[in-house]
Amino acid sequence: MASEFPRRLYTKGFEPAPDKSIGYYADDYRLVPALKSALEEDEWEEIYESPLGVFLKFHELDFGWASRLVHHMLTFQIVCKQRYEIWSLIGTTPVWFSLHEFEEITGLNCGYVDDLALTDLALVDDTRAFWELMGVDAESGPSTTEIVEACSNCSSWSRDDRLRLGYLGIFAGFIVATRPGSSTNVNHARLVMDLEGFKEFPWGRIAFQHLIKSVKEKDLSKNIHIEGFVQALQVWVYYALPDFAAEFGEPLPNVTEEPLLLAYKGSRGRKNVKANMLKQARIQSCVAKDLADMFPVWDDDEQDPNIVKIVNALHDPNFKFSKNHWPLEGVLGAHIVKSEAGKRSLPSDESSRKRPCTASASATSFVGEEGVGVVATMKAHFDQCFQSFSTKMLNGLGSCEKQIKRLTEKVESVERAVEELTTGSAKHTEEEPTQQQGTGSKKHEGHMEAYINLLRLRLSKHPEWFVSDRICFLNSMFATVWRRDYEDFKKIRAECKWTKNTWAYDVDYLYSMLHIREDHWVAIWVSFVTKHITVWDSHAGTKHASDEQIVEVVEPLAVMIPYLLQTCAPEDDKWRFPYTPFTHSRVPGTEIPQNIQSGDCGVYCLKYIECHALDLPFPPELCDKNMRKIREKMAAELYDETGCKGHDKLDATGLDVYDRQA
Repeated sequence: MASEFPRRLYTKGFEPAPDKSIGYYADDYRLVPALKSALEEDEWEEIYESPLGVFLKFHELDFGWASRLVHHMLTFQIVCKQRYEIWSLIGTTPVWFSLHEFEEITGLNCGYVDDLALTDLALVDDTRAFWELMGVDAESGPSTTEIVEACSNCSSWSRDDRLRLGYLGIFAGFIVATRPGSSTNVNHARLVMDLEGFKEFPWGRIAFQHLIKSVKEKDLSKNIHIEGFVQALQVWVYYALPDFAAEFGEPLPNVTEEPLLLAYKGSRGRKNVKANMLKQARIQSCVAKDLADMFPVWDDDEQDPNIVKIVNALHDPNFKFSKNHWPLEGVLGAHIVKSEAGKRSLPSDESSRKRPCTASASATSFVGEEGVGVVATMKAHFDQCFQSFSTKMLNGLGSCEKQIKRLTEKVESVERAVEELTTGSAKHTEEEPTQQQGTGSKKHEGHMEAYINLLRLRLSKHPEWFVSDRICFLNSMFATVWRRDYEDFKKIRAECKWTKNTWAYDVDYLYSMLHIREDHWVAIWVSFVTKHITVWDSHAGTKHASDEQIVEVVEPLAVMIPYLLQTCAPEDDKWRFPYTPFTHSRVPGTEIPQNIQSGDCGVYCLKYIECHALDLPFPPELCDKNMRKIREKMAAELYDETGCKGHDKLDATGLDVYDRQA
């Protein structure tokens, strides 16, 4: 019976963890404002009310992207050999994402045409002239970036040409939604010369084809960007799980005639997303059609016999899916179980490899034959650092509020913080150097630690805001101590053991800051899942810190963290933590906001950490010209959320974890 249906893609309980947001290019933040500014009111209205206007209406929703929700739905996949569809398994019920569901969600024309690629569309003089007007190579389709740039130069164009620009913006920014600087399909773009033909073309079929191809080629265990209108996947989850959508999708009132795409405001997700998905009793598998019409027609696809069996079962009123139809072992992840035969068994249908995210009851200790030097130092550091985030940060609001008042000694008052935090930005308006007031200096270091503590407080109060409840924010002394004692660690590593620890099960990844030199900081994100350290450097474009300097400060963490994990793990769990140094990479300056003028790297670091932990993209507003306002807002948040005007001195007697300087 079990062999009748396709296997799971991932072994149950060993699906890739959603440790990073799924990136996407649809609805570029620059595009719609540029189009609205470029078009006359009647031109905008014409496109807005056209079949493709659904994308402009969607933009106005300010839809909340729920990366974890989509990630989980994709990891629930079962094997499907058909090119243009996805099947996922919710409990024991299969759900289908095909062209039919995409049409139901978006309301777009998804009809069949003989020549979808438009291979016979020739380059004519009018097309060449319009491409030249846009400043685009005649043999390429315009990119989103080129369209945005053209919007600032189109005031003297004819009405039809401005309409063409608007439709091409929707084509590039929503339908194919590839990298902003990448060219689009030139044949499809040329269709815009016939405005009526462009509006009537089955763009839904193109959009779905582009999206599904991108999804199917991605490895969900890695950092990914999906091309195409990826938000449709999130609405698909709402379609398949209507009760879940009602609770978590923020449904809009009185939406009856619009496509489902415009029925929800969306949400970034909540705590225990996966568990809430799997407990749903009401599941909508697919759009209801006669059996003969169930499979959308594609010229270059063939039916998968195992998928046909599922569709037939869905149409059988007497058939009921059960867990016996879906063995736990999947195509991917099965090797993990097989390699551990005799040690670990497959998780039961109710269990998961993820431990409960409760506070660790035991402190971390570092024991070796030597009782002084690095041993004593590391013991003290782990006692303070890991007990802090496992028993204080995650074990209740009262304890965390106490932390926020005691973990830093340098913020004497929030009033003073406002003054000092804005000093650097005030200097910027006068175009004076700011290194002496920068956050790399000692006077601002305390404010950085205070804001990290504020993020801890928010996590304890509102874990549902964050990308995961299994994260940790560590202040800079974490990396400082490990770097300082790295050489001693290498000498005595074989003699040292960490014992009685469970904190590794409570944290999937952590955020902290590295002090590269006196005037420069970088932010780091350490993923225990992918075993990788990501470095965000606000001066990456100018290489303010050389690659060698980055390696020097990251290496102690890359070597010592996996050693700690492997050593602390119980004997029957050590296979999960092989001792392999973590890899690392510095994100290019073209992909994150950059601090052009020196002195604000600390603020950039804190905002990198905050945005990523909240599963938000780095906003364009994070820039030098807004630095004074950002500093003032951070200081105001410290005052408002901690309820204190100063902090008692931290009693570090006997810890000897880092040197204090006045």
